[in-house]
Amino acid sequence: MECFLKDADAKEQQGNESVRHWVAEIRNIAYDAEDVIDSFILKVDSARKTKNKSFLSRKALMVKNLKHLRRVGNEIQSIQARLKAISDSTITSQVNEMVIQRALRNRNPHVEDNDVVGFEEHTKTLLSELIKDDEQCCVISIVGVGGLGKTTLAKKIYRHDTVKSHFDCCGWSSISQQLNVKDVLREIMKKCMSLTDRELPMSKGDLMEKLYNYLQDKRYFVVLDGVWKIDHWDTLTLAFPVGKRGSKKVFSKKMVTVGCYPASLEKLGREMVRKCGGLPLGICVLGGLLASKRSERKQWELVHRDVISHINRAKGGGVNGILSLSYHDLPSHLKPCFLYLVQLWIAEGFIPQTEENSFLTMEDIGKHQYLEQLSQRCMVQLGKGFDGSICRIHDLMRNLCLSKAKEINFLGVYNLRSRITGDIQTSHPVTTGPWKIVRRYATHVNNADISKRYDIHFNKPDCAIRTLFVIIPYASDGFPLAPINYQNIKLLRVLDLGNVGQHKTDITKQVSKLIHLRYLDLGNLSGCCVSSSIGNLQNLQTLRLIKYRGNLPETTSELVQLRHLNLFKSSVDQKFRIENLINLQTIDCIETGKWIRKGCLEKLSNLRKLSVYDTTQLQIDIIVEEMVGKRSSISLSSSSSSSSDVQDQIPIKSLIIHTREGFPKSIFDSLSCCHNLHRMHLKGSLDIINLQKFPPNLAKLYLQFSIFIEDPMETLQHLPNLSNLELFACKYGKEEMVCSSKGFPQLQYLVMFKFENVKEWRVSRGGMPHLKELRIDCCTKLSKLPEGLRFITTLEKLKIGNMPLISKKVAEGVREDWHKVEHIPSIITYP
Repeated sequence: MECFLKDADAKEQQGNESVRHWVAEIRNIAYDAEDVIDSFILKVDSARKTKNKSFLSRKALMVKNLKHLRRVGNEIQSIQARLKAISDSTITSQVNEMVIQRALRNRNPHVEDNDVVGFEEHTKTLLSELIKDDEQCCVISIVGVGGLGKTTLAKKIYRHDTVKSHFDCCGWSSISQQLNVKDVLREIMKKCMSLTDRELPMSKGDLMEKLYNYLQDKRYFVVLDGVWKIDHWDTLTLAFPVGKRGSKKVFSKKMVTVGCYPASLEKLGREMVRKCGGLPLGICVLGGLLASKRSERKQWELVHRDVISHINRAKGGGVNGILSLSYHDLPSHLKPCFLYLVQLWIAEGFIPQTEENSFLTMEDIGKHQYLEQLSQRCMVQLGKGFDGSICRIHDLMRNLCLSKAKEINFLGVYNLRSRITGDIQTSHPVTTGPWKIVRRYATHVNNADISKRYDIHFNKPDCAIRTLFVIIPYASDGFPLAPINYQNIKLLRVLDLGNVGQHKTDITKQVSKLIHLRYLDLGNLSGCCVSSSIGNLQNLQTLRLIKYRGNLPETTSELVQLRHLNLFKSSVDQKFRIENLINLQTIDCIETGKWIRKGCLEKLSNLRKLSVYDTTQLQIDIIVEEMVGKRSSISLSSSSSSSSDVQDQIPIKSLIIHTREGFPKSIFDSLSCCHNLHRMHLKGSLDIINLQKFPPNLAKLYLQFSIFIEDPMETLQHLPNLSNLELFACKYGKEEMVCSSKGFPQLQYLVMFKFENVKEWRVSRGGMPHLKELRIDCCTKLSKLPEGLRFITTLEKLKIGNMPLISKKVAEGVREDWHKVEHIPSIITYP
């Protein structure tokens, strides 16, 4: 059925009403089949829990199960009959014709050399370049838009007899968008050096060194296929020496930033652009759509035809038709993703884990492949905020989302505001009328409604709803919602209660019966408790309790599928064993306790973010010991580990620690071998003296209450990859800070808060060349802004707070500091 839907999806956009009904019926059958399977799993789980009941109870249950099995069998037969009727219909033959045409257009990466034609001249040219006896190692690039045959040509050359006889060794690696340097180096070493996995070192440094030394006296030939970014090439080329005379490196690169199209397509392109009515969004989306097509007239004519068809059908025509086409042109796996969010994609099973991408997490696939593809088509806008990545969507695109979600019964949106009359309590069934086949349901509450009490009830047993959101504005005490009848929505996979106030202590006992849950946000649980029954949710992947201040029960450590644990200063039971949660990627804002012990993080090989608070120095020692991969007892006062110790490191990218006892002085030194660490947030007293070693790839650093013996600028400006720096209430005894001309080469975001002694801050010309946003707050003795700010042309935003003297000096056009900041587009001052 999934295959039918994938191929019929493309046919649906051509305006054939009968095919659209056909697709809708297939989709309904797929939903019904899913319901039958999930309902059967519920019954099996119920039977498993009654094993210890009395003899008579078990016999009665057997009779009940036989009836249920018979019903399941009948339902399956009914589904099979509906499928047969559809497959025998004339519509199916229309879709099959389209399937054949699509199959002919698909690229086959496993083309035999004998079947490849048309590359004779290119092959001859490349071979002549490859066998030249150059003194230096030569780099040959194969560049072009997707679909030109770059990989096919590279394979033809790589397998050529002339190449095999000319070079001492040959290696090949295919590069993914999300570069994994170690995997690439291992692949090349296996081919060049004929090594097994066991014989290969584990750390990136050791892999590079071993490959470099081996190739140094060889005439080698290495192909890097599918290099996405020049940065990737710069990283990998460090592993390749000059070698013997005549060594060659070849890489193929898809041109993403520049599109080259024949002049014959210009007229057709301009005609399509005119249909956008001059609206930038429509033009961008159309460009993203065309960029996914081959630069052939036939392809562009098909797009042009579809543009006209969708404009004629769309309400309001013009840009709405273009946006509609951009959705219909998406690959089938991206359509539901366009209507949803990454962690929910995973909970719903939209992101499959295949053998090809087994080395990536589903989160990586979602963010770096699926989301990137939506961005390339200009359907979502990706950006960077000071606290991380952000994703935006244009309001017209949002309208398209809601329209398509309703059209295919993907999501039903219910606004409580539309049903309010006075102070009457509103209740609404969601299983009658159109809601009967909607699988996802969202309720919106406006600010004016939060004082009222509402009841969302489900009036039909075994309702097939899979997702329930209650979306409301923030309210301190939580939004009052009458108890939900969870008994009738047992097939739920996603439950997000946002800021809903829960006033019953047995909420988790009710929710624990929803065994299909993958994503759970229980809203405002203040005054309530999480019971041990939460351990029943064996499929749970994300647990969000960000307004819960209580104690998590021991059974939480039985949720073996859990990937994300998001809390807010919650504590855990003394018997809680974090090491059981081997799939964890996020541990967010959890109180430390006895669960931090030696070996507690050893099995968490996927852990990416660790955020703990109220931490002792001994617990910090243990955390760092786990991160650097040592298994013997150490303290943070010891020297940093050697490269041979790195192989068992936990790949934590974000480390957040709050402590009242203070940090050991050499925490940066001890973590200097952690190449995965990109973000550190340290809140607590930390003496920073002569900082020589630090995590080499550190990009974001937040320090609060640190004590700088030397100039903070001088101390931190040599961090090569630092992009975000926030210094809050740090102590520095001297009156002057200086940023040198080569300081902070990658810094984009800088916050300085409450440097009480600093009177002068100097920035040399050339310092902070990429700074985009600067915030200075409560530095009350600072008398003027640095002259060097006028040379930082990248600055987009300046915020000055609680510094009235400087605020007056930057008054537009009239004060002495204005010339330093007049080039900055946004200047904000506040008391």
